[in-house]
Amino acid sequence: MDTVFIKAFKEILREQLVEKNSVEIDGFGSFEVIHYEQHQKRYSNGKVVMMPPKDILEFKSNIKVSNDN
Repeated sequence: MDTVFIKAFKEILREQLVEKNSVEIDGFGSFEVIHYEQHQKRYSNGKVVMMPPKDILEFKSNIKVSNDN
């Protein structure tokens, strides 16, 4: 692929995800930002810590794989 296209695609993808918009590519899949709120985490030793909020990038594939011969 042309490197100019790839750079432009990455920039557009990044801009949309920063704005918390999902991006779907027909026949490939979708990218979505999932937000996790601040929460408490309790370890097995009894220690409790506050976990900061975070955003995770999730990809869901639309590609169908068949095992037919």
